[in-house]
Amino acid sequence: MTAVNPPFSYRLLSVAVFPVWLLHACWQAIKYRNPTYLWHRLGLFQTRSTQPCIWLHAASVGEVEMLKALVEQLQKTHALLVTTFTPTGFLHAQRVFSKNIQIRALPIDLQPVSRRFIRRANIKLALIAETELWPETLYQLKAQAIPLLQINARLSEKSLKTTGWRRKILRLTLGYFDQYLTRTKQDVERLKTLGADADKIITAGNLKYANLPSASACQRLIERDYILFASTHEPEELQFASLMKQLESGYLVVIAPRHPQRAEQIMKALRPLGLNIQQRSRAPEIRPETQLYLADTLGELKSLMAYATLVVMGGSFGTVGGHNVLEPAALGRPIISGPSDDNIRQDIALLTQQDGIIQVKSIEQLAQTISQLLQHPQQREQLARNAYSVMQTQSHVLENYLQAIQRYL
Repeated sequence: MTAVNPPFSYRLLSVAVFPVWLLHACWQAIKYRNPTYLWHRLGLFQTRSTQPCIWLHAASVGEVEMLKALVEQLQKTHALLVTTFTPTGFLHAQRVFSKNIQIRALPIDLQPVSRRFIRRANIKLALIAETELWPETLYQLKAQAIPLLQINARLSEKSLKTTGWRRKILRLTLGYFDQYLTRTKQDVERLKTLGADADKIITAGNLKYANLPSASACQRLIERDYILFASTHEPEELQFASLMKQLESGYLVVIAPRHPQRAEQIMKALRPLGLNIQQRSRAPEIRPETQLYLADTLGELKSLMAYATLVVMGGSFGTVGGHNVLEPAALGRPIISGPSDDNIRQDIALLTQQDGIIQVKSIEQLAQTISQLLQHPQQREQLARNAYSVMQTQSHVLENYLQAIQRYL
């Protein structure tokens, strides 16, 4: 079947917003001191590949992490190209993937840029993670008759509520896929609601389960007993620090912000509390008098989780929608999450069924729950064991994805 072009209105809009995309790419390249990111976004300096490859695209750091186990298996027998949308994802992919894998930033979704990228990359199969739906780029794949799969496929409630022109574009873009490998039955229903062909949908499981860490592979970074507040956002750092100051638990407080570049902003917000605060990026060795340790580094979150007395997941006490609770569960840690869970609702439900997580409704309830678990170590340890047991039941997910992908190779 001939691919349907993106509407002229979308292509016209792409031209109109190109200066904005360009300025954004320039700013990100300067911010992260990474000019390569800018060239990639513009589709420049890309030589034509002579070897057919599998292309995997991930938005940012979280999706790159999710792909690690899949990439590890596919690279044994295939050439791979991995792209990301954000500069942090680009840098992280360069850190964690083999030097034999091409790492690039996704070119801007403008017809000549996307078309040049697709034609030069020599792609034999495209795997697009989660909700990265760029109409022009996906159309160019379809126009070249390249098989296109959405992996860990999902749609947000916000996407379901889209109306008018945007809904039309979303429905058209979803139609470019040859297969949708979804996480849950809920994802299946959402895809069908937006017009996805039910015959093309497979419930393969959450690919995050395929890349769960092992505590034995994690280095201990902090020798003191500590409570970790992971992947935090503004104003959670101040809320958590104030809470722990009131509790006077005696434990070291470790805050690992989702975006470490916010370190100076966080330090400014915390100074009025009068706590003895130390930044990991400036002094890794923790002083005896340190009360709060700001882990403003990249790539160390799993190691911090692995030895924490408690893990409180950030991004769940505002409007962000929560962050990955599966990693601390796989590491056998007791986990507390907040009321904002749009991004992790299925994961919360899975763990809650087996008493593997505590979800609180407010900062006040968080304080009570932390006190309860610190006073009752047996309850804390049981919570951790339950979480770990749940994760052990998900070992089949990677094989599900590999079998589905193999049909297109």
